[in-house]
Amino acid sequence: MNTTSATLNYDLNRKSWFSSLYSLKKVLPGLLAMFFIAIFSNNLAGVPNPFTLENLFHWLDGVIGPVHHQSFFQVMNSNFVWNPLLIGLIIGNVFGVPDSWKRGLSYIHMLMPLGIIMLAPHFMIGHAFKLGAIPILICTGFLFLTATITLFVAKLMKLDDRHGSIIAGGLSTGDPHACAILMPLIKAKGGQVVNSVACVIVFGLIAMQLLPVLGEAVGIPSKYFGLASVVGVGNGAQSLYAAFGSSYEAGRWATWFDVGRHVIMPAGFLYVFIVMFIRKLKNRDNEEVRANRGIKTFPVWLGIFIFFWVLACLHVFKEPAHHAIFEMVKWDFSLAAGALGLSLSFREIGEHGFKGFIVTCIAGTIRIALLLAAILICVKTGLLPA
Repeated sequence: MNTTSATLNYDLNRKSWFSSLYSLKKVLPGLLAMFFIAIFSNNLAGVPNPFTLENLFHWLDGVIGPVHHQSFFQVMNSNFVWNPLLIGLIIGNVFGVPDSWKRGLSYIHMLMPLGIIMLAPHFMIGHAFKLGAIPILICTGFLFLTATITLFVAKLMKLDDRHGSIIAGGLSTGDPHACAILMPLIKAKGGQVVNSVACVIVFGLIAMQLLPVLGEAVGIPSKYFGLASVVGVGNGAQSLYAAFGSSYEAGRWATWFDVGRHVIMPAGFLYVFIVMFIRKLKNRDNEEVRANRGIKTFPVWLGIFIFFWVLACLHVFKEPAHHAIFEMVKWDFSLAAGALGLSLSFREIGEHGFKGFIVTCIAGTIRIALLLAAILICVKTGLLPA
């Protein structure tokens, strides 16, 4: 029986919408593969397994020692998403993926939206109010400005709009996680997502070395160099590396200002999605517009995320609940990232070339230049008191 007739018979014999799901027997091998990759990648709640990639990286961090007060593998962006992705890539490309796993791996399309919804309580805007009005405006303004510049540069460079959108999300929020979050919204390919993550991380490695030199050259005070590191580099440990590379005082202030970048992250990937969604609606018949293809209306699950984000901003979720939900997020994204890694080949990642990295470097460099100018003007005019 060929694939077409098998699919037709399957559709005709379904008795309810529950039948659209594969049977447990068909998905179990793939789900088990995702499960074992997850538990050997990260320290997950409820699984007391000491033999994880996360623990290996912690041990290596102890051997290497701190670099500018940061763990080496944190600077390289080791976390609960990229650890299982790395293991999945190695297994899939070295040993291959049996066909019996593939139906279970397709559950990534359910896990990603669910994980994004559960992320909502993690972003409490009220935590940023203590920073003051001007730092909050700088964080917010440059988030939208960076996303807009990146989308514009990607269009000028004729980069695939899905690839450009993913880079815009990761670079503007200062967090490669946003690349994965935008995957189901933009309908990007897995190879584009991983390529974009690499672009954002590598640019961060360059920026964290470059920014202290530029900050000292233009005379940014240590306090506000911490702000410049957070907004200009982002990505947590990389921004702290840059700040501590300038001075200990700048590093302390970067830890303080990083809250402002973190809590407004949802605004970054929502902005990129809405811009590209409107563009797709205006260019329905343009085959060059690939982002959001297949999304005809605003996703219901994204509306649920926004609803819960608003509740989080109103402090409906208390701290214990917020931490418990985040443990479930780690489980969800560990499973999804393992599935993504198993589904990709290195060729699919490499086929997108270096154009995305060029776009990232151009947009990121423009952001740094404008950011240093804006902070310097604010310091000189007294908007940011020394």
